[in-house]
Amino acid sequence: MGQDALLIGAFSFSAIGGAICLILRRLQASSLPGRVKRFLTKGLLGLVVVTTIYVIHWHSQNYRENFTGKSEVLQTTDNRVARSG
Repeated sequence: MGQDALLIGAFSFSAIGGAICLILRRLQASSLPGRVKRFLTKGLLGLVVVTTIYVIHWHSQNYRENFTGKSEVLQTTDNRVARSG
């Protein structure tokens, strides 16, 4: 997956954030009692926070799996030096 992880994470966060924004707009225009509106609003905003944490965690795990350790260039260089010496 490599470099696409950031794109996928950003798209996921944007899609979820946009959906929550639309839900919040409809919620504020509804005729529900104020206490219920506040409770649902806080819950949805909490969901945005949880989504953010999950996307960042997923991206960092993906980065660690794909980009830590020796790069392909360094491994090739080490192999050439070892063979010539």
